[in-house]
Amino acid sequence: MSDDFDKAWVSNYVPKGTVQDSINQIKEYAYRSFDALDTNGNGFIERGELEVVLKADGTPEREKSFITFLLTNQEAISAQVREDPLGPKDGISRLDLDAYFKLLLASMG
Repeated sequence: MSDDFDKAWVSNYVPKGTVQDSINQIKEYAYRSFDALDTNGNGFIERGELEVVLKADGTPEREKSFITFLLTNQEAISAQVREDPLGPKDGISRLDLDAYFKLLLASMG
C-alpha cells in the first residue's frame, strides 16, 4: 500500500483535521477497542473479527471507517512485529499497532 493511497484514504474517509490527526484517531480507536475487537481473546485482532464488527447492525459510520482502514492495511500492520510464531499470520497485535502507527506518523512528519 502506498503512502499516497493511505493519505488519500484517510483524507476522504476520516475528514476531521489533518491527516496526522486522522491517523491518531484511528490509532486511539484501535488501542481503546483492542480487547472488544479481539473476541476470541488470543491477543490478536484478526480479519474475521474486524469483519464481524464492520457488518454488525448499529456500528457507527466513523467506527466502520476506522475498521476499514485496519482491514485495508492489515497485512502491513501485522507484518510489523513477529512476537508469536504460533499466532495468526494476519492477526494484529498491540505491538504491531504501536510499531505501525509510529512508522506511519513518522513518514508523514
